[in-house]
Amino acid sequence: MAELEKIIWISIILMILISVKDKIKLELPIVLVLAGLILSLTKVVPSIDMSPEMIFYTVLPPILFDAAWNTSIPDFKREFPTISLMAVGLVFLTTTIIAVTVHSIIPGFTWPLSFVLGAVISPPDAVAATSITKNLPLPPKLTTILEGESLLNDASALIAYKCAVIAVTSGVFSFWNAGLQFVGISIGGIFIGLVIGFIFLKLHRYFNGDSSAETFAVILLPFAAYSFAEHLGCSGVLAVVVLGMFLSWNSFSLFSAGSRIQMSHFWDVIIFILNGLVFLILGMQLPIIISNIPKGELLILVFYGFLLFTILVIVRLAVLALFPAFFQQAPKKGSCFMTQSKKEYIILSWSGMRGVVSLAAALALPVRNSLGIVIEQRNTLLFVSFVVIIFTLVIQGLTLPRLIRMIKPSAPGKQEEKDLNILLLKQSNIFLKSLNRDNSMVGEAIKIMSEKLEKEEDQLLHAAQTFSNSGNTEWKKKYFHLELELADYQRKELMKNYHKGIFSLETVRKKEWELDFWTATVHQELKTLQHYSESKE
Repeated sequence: MAELEKIIWISIILMILISVKDKIKLELPIVLVLAGLILSLTKVVPSIDMSPEMIFYTVLPPILFDAAWNTSIPDFKREFPTISLMAVGLVFLTTTIIAVTVHSIIPGFTWPLSFVLGAVISPPDAVAATSITKNLPLPPKLTTILEGESLLNDASALIAYKCAVIAVTSGVFSFWNAGLQFVGISIGGIFIGLVIGFIFLKLHRYFNGDSSAETFAVILLPFAAYSFAEHLGCSGVLAVVVLGMFLSWNSFSLFSAGSRIQMSHFWDVIIFILNGLVFLILGMQLPIIISNIPKGELLILVFYGFLLFTILVIVRLAVLALFPAFFQQAPKKGSCFMTQSKKEYIILSWSGMRGVVSLAAALALPVRNSLGIVIEQRNTLLFVSFVVIIFTLVIQGLTLPRLIRMIKPSAPGKQEEKDLNILLLKQSNIFLKSLNRDNSMVGEAIKIMSEKLEKEEDQLLHAAQTFSNSGNTEWKKKYFHLELELADYQRKELMKNYHKGIFSLETVRKKEWELDFWTATVHQELKTLQHYSESKE
């Protein structure tokens, strides 16, 4: 009950911070981490222990599943060479360089323990990457690479971590066995994710289109996949990622429209709560982590943490600089030397925030080895990991949004949306012409619908101004705001008549849902318009 009370109070603090974050003008994860650090130092709220089990089995599965669900499979396949090199090659290279550095400069760190620290801090965090870049105007290519990297690098890093922990606890390590273990764990996780996805596909028909049952089943699946895979000694991360991508690919034909809307809203709330609580609780871990560190060693360990943070940045910059795609595009004559590919390189290089998965891995390191001997450097490893995480979140997390807005990478415009609308209208007209017109009423309905579609297509094809025109953009903004005012007016009239008892609650709720859906659509249009405007400035 005491832990539940702590979570309730921390949740209240979370809501207060969310309400004032716009005035602070910082990204929410940074606000929460800094607030957690302040709360931990002032001891206003008792800290909550961040257990590895809570992160790995409760927080990580839904966040990974949501990210995988929202990943474009065609884009992921297109960028897979870059993603795999960053998620596997860069992680293992970073782990090795960090291990060599740590073994050289930190007293008492054996090779296995050095590799544990390398594996802990090598992967950029999925939660941090998606939370900080979520509302920024990034090109689809960068979004796919960042999200794909964050989905897969946890798997490679955690597998390397497990091998290193075995070496620490048993004193035995074999590169050959570790390589075979990596392949086996990876293939096993992928296979389990696919099997669970296929089983759900076959059992889905028994839900009979019940959106509540479908939503509940999809909520349980990532937890089941992660737990089952880990129980069998496979990668739970890959199992959840593959499951999320598999169900996302089949979601258009698998779920009803009502189920998709319900799932979307539910996952938005769940991920929002988890991200908020995780970053806030992460910042509150400071007293627990430094409690076992001698005060005389704090400054030198902070220096080690900053040094390792610098190495992480340099290694990422150096490795990505070897990617020919980032430098093959020459600047156009008379244009700025900063080409689109170089902008992408800068953003990717600086998007290496670490987070809760790294801290959970550090916390999961056993206190004693297989012989019962205390692992003396465990507390040092935990503190240095925490320092590196805070440096990446605060330094990179604070500057990344400003960097993106400053160099202005080309964000997606409206042309793609326009092309899709025209395609769907053309195909719809073809479909209507293929229908049977024997019934006069059906024929009349088809005629009216065809005329409506042709009119919409003509408006899209022969618009007086393109969307890139700034005047048109301002006009669109005014039009959308007028729509919001109209929806708000209708909502007030709706409530006025309901309070008078003129209409039943069921009828009022139905109309309210329509107005809410309309308002949400307009807000999404405004958000897209804002991102497009920022990319053109």
